[in-house]
Amino acid sequence: MKIYYITNSRPGFSYIEVLLASIIIAIMLVSGVKLSGNLGRSQQDVVSSSTADLLALNLIEEIKHQTYSDPQTSGNFGPEAGEIDSTRQFFDDVDDYHNWSAKPPQDHYGNDLSQYAEFTRAVTVKFVSPGNFDTEVVPDQGFKKVTITVSRGNKILAEHVYVIADCKGVLNNL
Repeated sequence: MKIYYITNSRPGFSYIEVLLASIIIAIMLVSGVKLSGNLGRSQQDVVSSSTADLLALNLIEEIKHQTYSDPQTSGNFGPEAGEIDSTRQFFDDVDDYHNWSAKPPQDHYGNDLSQYAEFTRAVTVKFVSPGNFDTEVVPDQGFKKVTITVSRGNKILAEHVYVIADCKGVLNNL
């Protein structure tokens, strides 16, 4: 006598199993696409931030080579007559850079750095207290705070702050 077993199962997958597997694969694909997009944006943000830092460092190197105060006149803050044009080539002291800005950034002679067309460089200069560089003072007490901001659109990518001292003036006040 032979015994036959009758079952309802067939080899293969049911529709529910195929549907669940499809949903899981779709979720994984969407997550992978989003992740690769985020990685691309992150990489672009790192490159933009590094470029902004480089632009700020390039400008502070230029500013550091200027004299603390104007060699021709005294008491003026900002560019003097004859130094005001679209370039920095006539700037001869640190505070001449106050409120200077350019989009796109420019070299010392006013030539656009077109490879950085999306970026803006801006500078502010303030007299600060020798006891607290966050405290703005007038008159000059021998310290100037230089802030260089590099942005793209409305987003600040780099902000570098430097304090430059008038070594002669500070030593004379001791």
